[in-house]
Parts: sequence; structure tokens; C-alpha cells
Amino acid sequence: MPTFNRSAFLVESIESLLAQTHPIHKIIIINDGSTDDTLEVLKAYEGRVDIISKPNGGKAAALNMALQLVPEGLVWIFDDDDLARPDGLETLMALLSGNPEANMAYGRHERFKVDPDGSVRILGDGYWRDCESDEFLAATLEDMFAHQPGMIVRKELYDLVGPFDETLVRSQDYDMLIRLARVATPVSTEAYIFRQRIHDGVRGTQGKPVSAEAMSSSWAVFDKIIFRNIHPELKLSEYLGKGKKIHNLASKRHALIRRSAVMARKKLWFHAMDDLRNAAATSDEPLTQSEITALRRALASKYGCEEVLQDPKLVDELCQLAMSSATGSQIVASLARGLRWRVRSALFSENRWNSVRYFLLMSKLAKASSMFAKRYQPEMAASMKPFQKVDRFK
Repeated sequence: MPTFNRSAFLVESIESLLAQTHPIHKIIIINDGSTDDTLEVLKAYEGRVDIISKPNGGKAAALNMALQLVPEGLVWIFDDDDLARPDGLETLMALLSGNPEANMAYGRHERFKVDPDGSVRILGDGYWRDCESDEFLAATLEDMFAHQPGMIVRKELYDLVGPFDETLVRSQDYDMLIRLARVATPVSTEAYIFRQRIHDGVRGTQGKPVSAEAMSSSWAVFDKIIFRNIHPELKLSEYLGKGKKIHNLASKRHALIRRSAVMARKKLWFHAMDDLRNAAATSDEPLTQSEITALRRALASKYGCEEVLQDPKLVDELCQLAMSSATGSQIVASLARGLRWRVRSALFSENRWNSVRYFLLMSKLAKASSMFAKRYQPEMAASMKPFQKVDRFK
């Protein structure tokens, strides 16, 4: 457990680990240069946990130090502000025991907040994807849903993929999860493993603090850095799932579309558009349901997609793609359908005007898609009319 200036939450987190129904062999606390009363708080746990202090260097540096102290076995990385369910470790251990081929186990989490009067509010489940083991990498590339406090990993996997990236102030865990997902054989459970605390505390390092207000935007920035770096490293086939190969034009187009959706969610539209154009030129066959689903998720990033509202050049490129071919028309029509959720959710946001802007963009992309069909494929144009009627706001 790395910790930095979290004495207000630290006791509850440690106690939740000590209360596990399956005993933990060793608990290592890395005090990452805390300037509050963290060391005073930790004195009460001397003899029950190993306490190591170091100059402040960030979460990644603290975790790398801790991993060097673990020669073998299973590693459970826990955050200093979250709470483990009493049977969390027992649940994960049972998963590995029942699946001897697995080298990583993970489960769900729920979010909570403590109000000023001390009352606890459960805010609902954290983001979750139910997927098979061979789909774990592809699902993780879209978004992070398996979190370190909710997983245990065999130490040899960490040795295999290398240390945490200490240049990342945020998203170090996401970067590591992607690397693990490329080589792991995971097993999952629908059971809750921990509770994730939502609070206004500062994240990051002493030299590069990140406020609670900037938390989401900082994740978006560092996720973009991560995916810019891994784009040339990951094989196109890895976007289809672990162990899958590109064996024909259909599978190549599917992989291109899935990668384009991932890059769009990370706001790397240069790569996304390149893949979309290549996908449109790869096969003239109608899009599969899986491809349509991936495209609809392309604009569903938790960080929003306001860049499509702010970049007229990007919108022009999408319209050009829509009018380039039958496949391009279908691709953009699917992207447009994905904006319906943005239209609705923006109605309940602080900036309701975005609901109108998203609707106008959705209509523009849908119109560009239908223009190709009207010119060259009347039967396709007929199939698009119900979509246009359903999505008009009156």
C-alpha cells in the first residue's frame, strides 16, 4: 500500500486489510514522503505491518520499491483511501484455486462517499465489463474496469511486464493493467472486492499535485500519453482479443474498427480516422453487429467527446468518409447513433446547450451517411429513414 498525506483515511484502509477472512501473509506500507501525521498514525501498526519511508516520488515509484521486496507469491496492491470487503481476498483466492490455469483474479467494486456529518452514501457500482478471459485485453483497451484493490496478481507477471512507469503522474495503474492484460490469463467474479472512496483530496505528487476538480481531465491527458505510446507497440490483432489472428479481410476490418473506437475514446483522432478510412477500404460487406457496437461506443468515453463539437475539420473528415463508400456510410451512421446517449445525458448536465450541439452533429453525420445511400443505394436510404424519424426532437 503506497501512501502520501492520507492519514485521515489510512487507518480505515489498513484495518480493512487486517480484518480479512483470509489472512494476509505480509502488509507493506510505503510512506511516500508524507508531510502530514502519517508516520504518527503508522506507529500503532508497528509489528503488524512493514513500514518503509522514502522521499516523495509518486505512486509508481512507491509501488516499484514495494514490488522489489516481494520475491514471489501473490500481490494485492491496495489504495490508502479505499476499503476492502472482509471476504475480498478470500473470494479472489478461491477464484485462483478453482482456476489453476489463471495467474490473475479480479472482481467488482462499489463507490462510496462520507458526508460532512459522517454518514456514508453508497454511490453505486463502479464501471464494469463482464467478459471472457480472451476478451479482457480488448475490453481493457476501451476503458479500465479492473482496479488494483480489486485484483490479485502472481508476482511473476509483474516481473514479466516490468516496473510501473514513474513518468506518469496519473493512470500508472491503467498503463500497468494493459501490460498485464497482454500476457495474463485472468479469471473474474461478479462479487464485490472493495469499496472505492470518492473524496476531494489531492492526488499526484508533492511537486505535481492534481486537485479533485482536475482528476478526470488529468486522467484523460495521461491516458492519451499511454495510448500514443502503445499504438505502435500493440499488434492490430490484439484488438480482437487474446490469441486471435487476422486471417481474412473481414477480421482485418473488424480489428481496424475496434482500434479506431479505442483511439477515439482516448481522443487520438488522427489514429482513429486513419483506421476508419482503412476499414472502409478493406471490405464492402455490411458491418457486423459487433462492429456497429464498437463504433457506437467510440464516442462514449467517460472523459466526454467535446472535441467533436470543437473541431470542424474532424467533422468534415467524417462527412467525407460517409460519402466515400457504402462501408464509410455505414461507419459514420453507426458513429452518429452513438451520439444519442450524449444528447440525452447532456440534458442533465451543467451545460445543457451541449445537448442541442450533439443533436445537430448527430443529424449532420446521419445526413451525410444517407446522402451516399440516396445516390448509389436507394435500398440503404430506405432503411435509414426510421432512424432519422426516431431521433428527431420535437
